[in-house]
Amino acid sequence: LPFRDLIVFVAQLQRKLLDIHALLDYIEFVHPLLRNPPSRPPSVNGIWMGCFTKSTEVCEALYFAGVPVWLVRSEAYISPTMNVVHSVRLTCPDDIVRAMYTENGVAKPFPSI
Repeated sequence: LPFRDLIVFVAQLQRKLLDIHALLDYIEFVHPLLRNPPSRPPSVNGIWMGCFTKSTEVCEALYFAGVPVWLVRSEAYISPTMNVVHSVRLTCPDDIVRAMYTENGVAKPFPSI
């Protein structure tokens, strides 16, 4: 198995394991709260990535399920009565590797997965 193929295999394995972990968390924690929302939202689970959404209905449902959620809106569409806890500017994280994989100085892009 060439090293390049091993890297692709490990990345796909990590992705599948994270998908399984997320699905189990959803089944155990989120789904019951979406079906029967509490009167007060539970504390947010800080290890979950959360959700970016443009839908106020999705935002409210996930908020009452304890999922970190960001309502993405243009400033023109924000109601003056809306309770905005923190206004943030979306940025790209600095620690994401964007370099092309190379072997012996030759760029070899990975297939999209």
